[in-house]
Amino acid sequence: MWEREREWHDVDSLLRTVEGGAGGTLLVDGEPGAGRTRLLAEAAAAARERHITVVRGGPEDMGELIPCGMLFQALDLRFEPAAGDDAGASRTRTLERLRAGFEERAAQPMLAVLDDLHGADPMTLMVLRALHHVLAPRPIGWLLSRSTVLEHGRAAFLFDLLEREGAARVELEPLSPEAAAGLMTEALGVPPDPATLAWVVGAAGGNPLLINELLAGLRDEGLLGAVIDGAGLPYAHVPLRLRMVVRRWIDTLSTGARNLVETVAVLGRSFSPEQAASLLGTTPAALLPLIEESMAAGILTADAHGLTFRHELVRLVVATRVPQPLRHALLDQHGVRTRARPASRPPAGSSLGHVVAFLDTAIAEGRLQEAEQLVREGLADSGSVDGVVELRGVLSDILYLTGKIEEALQEAETVLAVPDLPGQVRDRAILVRLYALAHRPDSGRSVRAYAHEIIEGAARHGPGATVAALVALAVTEWEEGRLSAALAFAEDARRLAGTDESGVHRYDSLLVSAAMLMDIHRLDEALAILREARTDMSAHGHLAWLADVSALEARAELAAGRFDSAVTEAERALDLATALGTPLSVMGANAVLATVALRRGDLRAATRYVMEGAGGPLDGQTRHALLTAQVAEVRDGPLSAMTLLAGLPGPLGRQRSMLTMEPSAGAWMVRIALATDDRPAAEVVVATAEALSRANPEFAVLVTSAAHARGLLDDDCEALARAAEQTDDLWARASAAEDLGVLLVAAGRHDDAAGHLDRALAIYQDIGSARDSARVRRRLRGMGVRHRHWSYAQRPVTGWESLTETERNISLLVTDGWTNRQIAEQTFISVHTVAFHLRHVYRKLQINSRIELVRLVVTQGKTDPHPSGTAEA
Repeated sequence: MWEREREWHDVDSLLRTVEGGAGGTLLVDGEPGAGRTRLLAEAAAAARERHITVVRGGPEDMGELIPCGMLFQALDLRFEPAAGDDAGASRTRTLERLRAGFEERAAQPMLAVLDDLHGADPMTLMVLRALHHVLAPRPIGWLLSRSTVLEHGRAAFLFDLLEREGAARVELEPLSPEAAAGLMTEALGVPPDPATLAWVVGAAGGNPLLINELLAGLRDEGLLGAVIDGAGLPYAHVPLRLRMVVRRWIDTLSTGARNLVETVAVLGRSFSPEQAASLLGTTPAALLPLIEESMAAGILTADAHGLTFRHELVRLVVATRVPQPLRHALLDQHGVRTRARPASRPPAGSSLGHVVAFLDTAIAEGRLQEAEQLVREGLADSGSVDGVVELRGVLSDILYLTGKIEEALQEAETVLAVPDLPGQVRDRAILVRLYALAHRPDSGRSVRAYAHEIIEGAARHGPGATVAALVALAVTEWEEGRLSAALAFAEDARRLAGTDESGVHRYDSLLVSAAMLMDIHRLDEALAILREARTDMSAHGHLAWLADVSALEARAELAAGRFDSAVTEAERALDLATALGTPLSVMGANAVLATVALRRGDLRAATRYVMEGAGGPLDGQTRHALLTAQVAEVRDGPLSAMTLLAGLPGPLGRQRSMLTMEPSAGAWMVRIALATDDRPAAEVVVATAEALSRANPEFAVLVTSAAHARGLLDDDCEALARAAEQTDDLWARASAAEDLGVLLVAAGRHDDAAGHLDRALAIYQDIGSARDSARVRRRLRGMGVRHRHWSYAQRPVTGWESLTETERNISLLVTDGWTNRQIAEQTFISVHTVAFHLRHVYRKLQINSRIELVRLVVTQGKTDPHPSGTAEA
């Protein structure tokens, strides 16, 4: 640890005191990121090397669920509430149990390491104070830490009291420029130049965590040495690791406080309460509780001139959470951006044609909010009827791209109601109307009729309107299960779009084609189309569709069983959608993230992604409905899923659409219908799947999916075997093999069943589908087959890489806040087996508690540190 010699001297002194058979206390203060947890971890490691018993604890991130929970956890004692005890008796009983626990472990020298006491409940601090007194004769070293962002409070009072009674106390100060230079020299390989050093030290405020994560993140992303140039860190180059650290700090705030912090972050490091109130449309008095909350979290602080961000680097990262157009709008609102932006508007006196061309460029480049603002200004100022009509057509286009489908449709129809429209104005409105109608449920007949009308009158229209009509026909044919016709329309649209160099919607046909090809698992063709689209976008600077490309690439990676790549692309899609203000791809990206989380056994994350993915285009709504039901089935059982599916329009929901977009869903729907004794519903699913298969025999994925569904309904081993052998979908292949194994077990053919279950397990393991792997392992255990439970790969003795796959999965679930019983239920093992694995995890990671495990996993970036919601039993 850099520049912590004095603090380490105090730690060493405490350990020597304990070794000598006496007790002592060291209090450690410091702001978030100052290195308190690392100091405590190294102290615990040093104590173990000296054969000193170590117990460790800390409050849960969401607060202690039981009184003195961190102390019971440190001693590995079970909390046992006594019925009928009054508060005083309960405290006495708790104190006695804890005293006995500490005394039992203090038969030899012991170090009690308790971190983050600022988050402890009042009873914990009260009992800790009493234990400190009654156990004074014992050889116990107390190493206690708290955050200094709260100058007052119960933890601060306890520390002051213990210090007055003789406890040693240290505060971890920010790193000096010399220590920061040492850290940077290690990262860069050479000493940093003075300007770079000054900027890093100033921006991070000497905070070791921020400096380390900044440098490590830049190194991981290949930007170290190329980005930091003494002039600051551009918005576009804030590394992911640093964003994750700051996000953990910011996400602890309430919605109001987070909104305050993100809003004022765009103004600069310092601001006044009046400025914040003005931007948020309220009063300084109303902001007082939000400001106090932000200060208590260590984000903001007060100085003589007003309020300021404690760390400029934190402010910069928070500002990146705000989309660029909104940053500009906030700055313009407050008059901060006084210099003109030459490219922000066409020159004064420009002709309408020049203005529209400028707007088309802004739209294509993803500057949608800027374009919308200019259009609305033009509508307010225009005295020309023709000008108003053309600008309304542009506005309809912008509204469609920014996800305001109904508003876009209304504007387009308003334009089309005007007689004798210029061709380009009419065609743009037709394009928007077609695409907007295609997003509406149950509008296939009207869309088809309108599209045919446009195609039949193609001589009166430009390529853009005709392409839109072909795309709309492709979408409606796909919805109705005529896949070959849909692909032919999409191909015609692609071919025609390629001849329209001026068209701002040149990519829609490419994206629709790629999405359809993914549905039928022709992934190589789909990815080739997406590469073509991305290359063209890059060459022309057309950014508005980048989020859609990433969302589709995420789907392709998921279908290929490459979960990590799927997550990376989906998160990129969400970042791009937020930055560009193009939300139509958000539902697709969240669907990918939800599916990966579900297959990995992370129900809380899956639930969150499903909730965040609501709203969006029609195909996204269908996928969302399916995913919502799948999450409900895992969380609450098959009846809950059936209830959700039955609530959708049509027989057992939008089955044909679901089975076209997600063919493997047919087997799942049959399975849950049978699980709820609803055979008629299962028969409807099978009939729908087989009708799709008969209408589209050239698409193997539909044929094998229908066979899978039929095999489940009729207990048909041959149908399940065909599905397992012939599908190109890896996950669907494993699912069919598993179902075949289950059927063979029921038939008493255990040897054959084990072979198919082994095959399913191997595929699930290869693609990282942890939940499915665990379920198959349980089936095999029930047959007495255990050889698949363990992995004998060569691994290190300690550290994260030493963990088995099961140990890693359990560690991640612990990080998400799951109890041992919840983990057991969701991973298909016993509670005792969970505890067994956790003991091995603690030994390999050289830790002693769930708190330490959570911190280690989050610090190493192994999982999302803040899943929403709570784990379900």
